[in-house]
Amino acid sequence: MTDWDNIGVFDGPEWRIKYTADPGRRADIVVSVVGLQYADGHAELEIIIDCPDTPIITPAQARKLGRALIAAADSAEGALRATPALLSFG
Repeated sequence: MTDWDNIGVFDGPEWRIKYTADPGRRADIVVSVVGLQYADGHAELEIIIDCPDTPIITPAQARKLGRALIAAADSAEGALRATPALLSFG
């Protein structure tokens, strides 16, 4: 048995900010909640911001990104509070 046998992966919600209206831009901006839960029940959740190299965004996109980050933080905190065992170990 390895340490990895005692770890579960949490792949939570995702928010996508359209960023590809301009064909010269490479990809959308995606905010995701991910994390690990250990056999003792504690979990570590993080928020990932996946985006092109250095995004230059419009004010409207900035507002959408802000809302997505707040929603992701609320989701991560809510998941930790609401369910002591996010994952089941098989």
